[in-house]
Amino acid sequence: MARKTTRSPFVEELERQLTYLRDSAFGYQALHVYVSGVSGPWEFSPHDEFEFHDDTGVLIVRDGPGSKNDPDHDVPEYVFRLDAVVATQLV
Repeated sequence: MARKTTRSPFVEELERQLTYLRDSAFGYQALHVYVSGVSGPWEFSPHDEFEFHDDTGVLIVRDGPGSKNDPDHDVPEYVFRLDAVVATQLV
């Protein structure tokens, strides 16, 4: 059986938070992502690239904008299971 492909309310809310984070009028500096089993938050900036994969249930975050056309422009990449993310907070 295939997974559902509609956006979960959590992913929709996270996308809204990213919109606020990237709009300088709101004054946010970072997004904290809290993951089950990790004592502190992961911190991401407005310039980081977020990629949601609802079909596989993962969130991929890259430090800064990546460039698929430039093989020398590697950036750190973090992969989280969406069901392991317990909270997010704009700071």
